[in-house]
Amino acid sequence: MKHYFANLKLSRKILFSPMVVLAMLIIFGVVAYFGMMNQKSAMDDMYHDTFANYQKASKLKDELTNVHANIYKVLSWANSNYNKDKVEALGKTQLATLQKAIKDVENHLKRSNIGAEEKKIYGLLLNNLREYNKPVAGVIDVASIDIASATMFMGTTDDKFQVLNENLTQMMNQEDKRSGANYGSSVASYRRVSALSIIVLVIAVIVSILATVLTTRVILEPISKTVQMIGDISRGNLTKRIDVISKDEIGSMARIFNDFVGTLHDTISRVAESSNRVSDAAAMLDSGAEQMAAGIEQASSQVNSVATASEEMSTTSSEIAQNCVRVAKSSENANNSAQTGEKIIAGTISVINSINERVENSAQIIESLGMRSEQIGTVVGLINEIADQTNLLALNAAIEAARAGEHGRGFAVVADEVKKLAERTSHATEEISQTIMAMQTETKNAVNSMHEGVSEARRGAAEATKSGDALHDILNQVNVVTTEINQIAVASEQQTASTNEIANNIQQISEVMAETARRIQDNANAASQLAGLSRDLHEVVGQFTL
Repeated sequence: MKHYFANLKLSRKILFSPMVVLAMLIIFGVVAYFGMMNQKSAMDDMYHDTFANYQKASKLKDELTNVHANIYKVLSWANSNYNKDKVEALGKTQLATLQKAIKDVENHLKRSNIGAEEKKIYGLLLNNLREYNKPVAGVIDVASIDIASATMFMGTTDDKFQVLNENLTQMMNQEDKRSGANYGSSVASYRRVSALSIIVLVIAVIVSILATVLTTRVILEPISKTVQMIGDISRGNLTKRIDVISKDEIGSMARIFNDFVGTLHDTISRVAESSNRVSDAAAMLDSGAEQMAAGIEQASSQVNSVATASEEMSTTSSEIAQNCVRVAKSSENANNSAQTGEKIIAGTISVINSINERVENSAQIIESLGMRSEQIGTVVGLINEIADQTNLLALNAAIEAARAGEHGRGFAVVADEVKKLAERTSHATEEISQTIMAMQTETKNAVNSMHEGVSEARRGAAEATKSGDALHDILNQVNVVTTEINQIAVASEQQTASTNEIANNIQQISEVMAETARRIQDNANAASQLAGLSRDLHEVVGQFTL
């Protein structure tokens, strides 16, 4: 019975107790109604039957007493030689009264609801009225003719009147007795109805209390469980579930809320997993940025060395150009200078090749940084999608809470906290996304600059190789230096110009590498911020028990 009642709709549960009370009130009303109808029937019988018969008997007795007195009045008027017409009129009036009384008794005897005893009494009364009417008619007929005969008839009339008067008295006593019996029956009926009404009222109160208690327990028990579980869930324990097996609205709400908590549990788990991946990616990005900064610093140091060597080579080329005039006089000095120049150019070529390798490594590291940035962007996109799903789930939870009304207030608090978490996550991922986009743009610029630096370094190496070849030719043809001095001077000038161009290119490479170092530092700072946001997200997720 309890299981069946638990599966009823909530509206039927709420209406059950009032309907039971209403049913008890209807039963009580029916009992009270039939009791009052019995009372009314008894009162109607007392008033319309017993009391009416008593009134008729009393009225008839008064009328007959008045008739009997008027007969004596007729004799008195006749004995006094009173107006004969008036005497006759008075006599006819008395006879008419008697006839009316006889007619009323006859009509009463014709009623279908008259009892046997009452019929016997009224039958005797009718006979006595007829017997009384005969001497009365004789008195009235002879009163104006023979007063003595009329007076003689009065003896018989008096005897008949006494019998009739006793009959009427007996009838009045009978009606009075019936009135008492009806009154006693009415009192007994009242007591029975009162007792039955009290019993029905007590049963109605007991049944109503039991129905109210049953309804309250069936409704409040699942609500109490739901409130307790929602309290645990609101404190971050997502492993709890509402254990409600009823099929009413509360059971449906519990099942929907369990589904929501399950979805929220999966979402928070995915967020936690994504947070760990973002944290690992941020750590890798931070480490890569530090390594790249160290490599850039080393490359910058090498570039500075190359710049110094280029300046020295430029100075040497100038000296060669200035000493071309004295080559003819000092070929040995020219030979030594050419050998020195060849060594310097060989060192320069070696340094430029080293720079070229460093620059290519830096370009590869920056390209790897760009790929890592794209991976971080993908992770951020996933976090953003999770935040949107969490926000949507929070919105659905708020709608279900609004449907639940007062019972869904705790549920609405949880949904609001989840929504705030989703908004914080969305804002954080948006900032990270903007930072990563900026970093990707700067990384692409740095890659392009590195490619340009590589091209310039290769050109410098080619020019340095050409200078080495020229000096080698100078050494081979030192014996004919005098005849080709002008060509050497021109070659020295070209070498000086090429050396200056190499120095300028190296200076540009140095500036690009400095700018790249600043960008890498910015990327490192962004990676640190991403790591901080990932830690914050991990702390927020850590509030939940999964």
